[in-house]
Amino acid sequence: MLDIYLTDVQKQVQFKDYPGEHPVKFILNFKKIFPSVMELLLPVLPQDENLEQMTWESTREDFECFKLLLSGWGVIELRLNALKQYKDKEFADQLVKRAQLKRKELTQTQPQLTTLQLDYLFMHEIHALIDAELVELGEKFYLPTLRDLWKGQLSEQVLLSKF
Repeated sequence: MLDIYLTDVQKQVQFKDYPGEHPVKFILNFKKIFPSVMELLLPVLPQDENLEQMTWESTREDFECFKLLLSGWGVIELRLNALKQYKDKEFADQLVKRAQLKRKELTQTQPQLTTLQLDYLFMHEIHALIDAELVELGEKFYLPTLRDLWKGQLSEQVLLSKF
């Protein structure tokens, strides 16, 4: 369970909706996928430095973005598993690598983008690549749903990945 103190409303919340049993390990692994996680949830180490008692600080808005990233990755994993059935694991892994390369390219060509915006664009690219593959099976495009979920969190330019 993640114990999170929302600094803007001075409220403590507990968050349990993540895979695994070790919250610190989960966060450290999740930030490898989405580096903005470490900006959205700030670790607060207890005085005795016991990682089991670690708490986190965030704002309501940042916490909502964290939850969007978490649920967004869950959808990506489901869609990648479907793609693995249709194609194979190596093909699905290559799609993720292509999206990572696109993110790296955007980091260099669009230095004004924040880490959170780059994380969204990484998800956007993965879904675009999956959409292109699964449309042959009659699967609906997911990108409109993704944009709708993130509306209000990011600019229209970022939502549409138009640079």
